[in-house]
Amino acid sequence: CLTGLGAVSAQAEDFVIGAVNAHTSFMAAYDAPFMQGVNMYVEEANKGGGLLGKYPIRLIERDDASDPQKGAIASTELIRKEKLNMFISSALAPQAIAAGNIVAKHNLLIMHTIASQPTIPARAGKGSYLVMMSDAHMGGVYAKFARSDLNAKTAYIVTSDFDPYTEFLPLYFKDLFEKLGGKVVGSSSFAYDQQEFSKVVSAIKSLPQEPDVIVGMPFDNDFPIFINQLRAAGIKSTYLGPDVLDQPSVKGLGKVVEGVHYVTMAAPTASKGAGDFVKAYEAKYGNADAYYPAMVGYSAMRLVAAAVKSAGTVEAKAVRDAFATLENVETEIGSVTFKGIGKAPNLPVHVMRIEGGKGKYLKSILLDPAEIPTARK
Repeated sequence: CLTGLGAVSAQAEDFVIGAVNAHTSFMAAYDAPFMQGVNMYVEEANKGGGLLGKYPIRLIERDDASDPQKGAIASTELIRKEKLNMFISSALAPQAIAAGNIVAKHNLLIMHTIASQPTIPARAGKGSYLVMMSDAHMGGVYAKFARSDLNAKTAYIVTSDFDPYTEFLPLYFKDLFEKLGGKVVGSSSFAYDQQEFSKVVSAIKSLPQEPDVIVGMPFDNDFPIFINQLRAAGIKSTYLGPDVLDQPSVKGLGKVVEGVHYVTMAAPTASKGAGDFVKAYEAKYGNADAYYPAMVGYSAMRLVAAAVKSAGTVEAKAVRDAFATLENVETEIGSVTFKGIGKAPNLPVHVMRIEGGKGKYLKSILLDPAEIPTARK
């Protein structure tokens, strides 16, 4: 489908974005709202003439159906048929990496919706950037919050090799937590969609002393079961969980999730801009629950606009190179910097706590670049 300026052939002054990601199947829950945010920005920018007020944005979208092979075929075809200025792939790592290597030959900037695996850019080619906080960044934020704000001295981590997010984020937490003087007193693993966590719960119960915090990133299918079994066993440790907890189906679980913490880039109460975006998004799409990836998509386009302004042109290579120099760009997700950081953004990460079925904003934490744990392969 075509959006932005519609199905009109690209003119010399257009800024053309190719986007191949999930409109259907499981990744659509993440990719599609991101693209809604992108579309919101495109519509607003084009009302004012486009980028720099004179380069209308034309967005060409294709559905990869959450299938890396279909994504690679569609990306190759789009590159062959269209003269693009940048590219947006799926967050699914195999698709992100394949698309990155395809577009790198054409000197394009490429972002990967809400991908957070910090090793993706190195594997996806020169133009690849994350616009989502990386797993390493999230783990570091949790470690700093646990030590500085919760005064946690001990932690227990729970991992799953199902996904790099569930496998490595607790380990990134461990890296900085122990560097800051904390101690990880034990660890357990689980399988995706496990449904039963008695071994993990027993391992924690067998410790001489309950850990101050438990850090684990089960997705929303596993988390309710795990937290219910933890609390049923009488374990009262503060739980630091995944950003996917930011949804009514989890926050509405009642007393069992009271006091559970999560991190996010999109906290409506963190700034007026964030709050205004959520209202506008809900008014346009009627799906307030998906505002998180949508806000990241909208903010990502602010970063693209800043790169174009810095480059003074929409020429693809110039925009790609300017993206690396971005510093303190104000967006709905906060002030974003790439300069001197690398291929993942440094920005304030918001710490939230579930209270009364709602996510309560606690604070925003901006890590020093030296505090961000080293990416694991």
